[in-house]
Amino acid sequence: MNTHPAEADEWVHRHLAGWPAATRKLATQLIIRYGRPQTSTARELTWYGNEPWKRTVLYRVGVKHNFPLPHEDILEQTVDYRVPLGKVRDLAAYNGSLVVDRTRGELSAHCDSEAQNTIMLNIADDIVTGQRTVDEGLAYHAQIVRGVEIHVPESYPSRLKFKILSSAQTADPGEEAPLLEHLGQT
Repeated sequence: MNTHPAEADEWVHRHLAGWPAATRKLATQLIIRYGRPQTSTARELTWYGNEPWKRTVLYRVGVKHNFPLPHEDILEQTVDYRVPLGKVRDLAAYNGSLVVDRTRGELSAHCDSEAQNTIMLNIADDIVTGQRTVDEGLAYHAQIVRGVEIHVPESYPSRLKFKILSSAQTADPGEEAPLLEHLGQT
């Protein structure tokens, strides 16, 4: 669903005139790649089903984040992914910009680019599957970013390395609480 760059530029100029320059630039890149967003508000643009992503949200205003280098988290991208309860804390320790929604079976990454979100999700998968510890994930993430800065080829930012499952395979609706038949009775 590629859009011609001139058409993407024109759409961004018309709809996002008051947005920060970095956000407008990323919006143009996303529109070229995925077409116009399905929803557009004064705060955010959203694409649904723009594979490999379940959902992509570009925020007008980001949140300051200093790992691995100072930037603003303006781009949220979500995949269907099951995170076992015992790994949720590890992912939070690795990167505060990862959001686990166990009930829906989703894992979201917030950063400043698709490449950074891809790196984060790939390392998250390494941690969940036991291929890396949290400390190893942190060190590897920093190493990748340094390599990208000096143009060292690296596969982690280019594509997701794990298979995307359906939400039916990743959702965790939890357990129903047992009925308390004598609640309130003495």
